[in-house]
Amino acid sequence: MVWTVLRNLLLLLMMEEGVSGDYTGDGSGYSLSVSRHYRSAPSKSGVKYRYVFHLVDIRSGLIVGFGYSRVSEMEAFRRAMVMAAGLGVPVDSLSLDRYYSSRKVLEMFGAETAMYVIPKKNISRIGFRWAEIIERALSDPSAFLERYFERCFSEVVFSAVKRRFGWVIRQRRPDRQGGALFTISLLHNLFTVRVGPL
Repeated sequence: MVWTVLRNLLLLLMMEEGVSGDYTGDGSGYSLSVSRHYRSAPSKSGVKYRYVFHLVDIRSGLIVGFGYSRVSEMEAFRRAMVMAAGLGVPVDSLSLDRYYSSRKVLEMFGAETAMYVIPKKNISRIGFRWAEIIERALSDPSAFLERYFERCFSEVVFSAVKRRFGWVIRQRRPDRQGGALFTISLLHNLFTVRVGPL
């Protein structure tokens, strides 16, 4: 019931503000205790962390897709894409960091979606989908890199969310942890739309 209400609130915000179709995304880890943070444990892995992925609209700054996982950042990414598809969010272009440059991730999106990613070290095993990305990068390198580096906007969103609401999950029950993090994402959207930047 609560998830339905939160999902509907997200949908109403997107309908009112509109989405551009141009997105960026990134994942982050949330600690379960105050003593663990990026300075003391920069790898953000293990049972002491929970993972969140935000799909952010570049023009409005709204979080239009949310994924939560107790296992990995990649699982949180997949859940965010499922949520965005369920809400009918059109993905015209998407910029992601190297962690999401695998063949499986690229195959999740059709040819109508312009992907802006830079590959990991070994490009020889990436596959055919990379041909159009490389072609786009070679035709206008400046525009490609400008759009690729808009992915930093998702890191800005995570920074704003964590500064405003904290980087620690206070809930202990696993079902409440995901709900709390989704609520924080919606609160960010409300602050973005109604209050503006800090």
